[in-house]
Amino acid sequence: MKCKITLDNGKPEGRFNAKGELNFGWDGFSIIYELDGDKCLLTYAKGIIVQERRGSVPMVMRFKMGEQTVCTLGLGGREGSFPLYTNKIEIKNDDKSVEVMLNYTCAGENVTLNITAKA
Repeated sequence: MKCKITLDNGKPEGRFNAKGELNFGWDGFSIIYELDGDKCLLTYAKGIIVQERRGSVPMVMRFKMGEQTVCTLGLGGREGSFPLYTNKIEIKNDDKSVEVMLNYTCAGENVTLNITAKA
């Protein structure tokens, strides 16, 4: 379903709005949107969130509560990765909206990110 997406990292100039699509599946959901000309996809299934950004610098971040995963930047042999530790994942949803609250540490920086998708 078509929806409005809001991403907020709590910092000044850290709130972004986009139009996108919210899809519910058997064991989770996906949010598809465009941000600064890049195509983005956030999926949630079986307790794991994957955030992908496809554009001039592709990025994939995997989040699993209480575990260290990776943030990968680049593609095709020109890539690098950073350890990513997920401190908190909280999901709230109904049949027309999803709210994702993440807190994670990546490359030494602690980040809080709220992503909302509402029809």
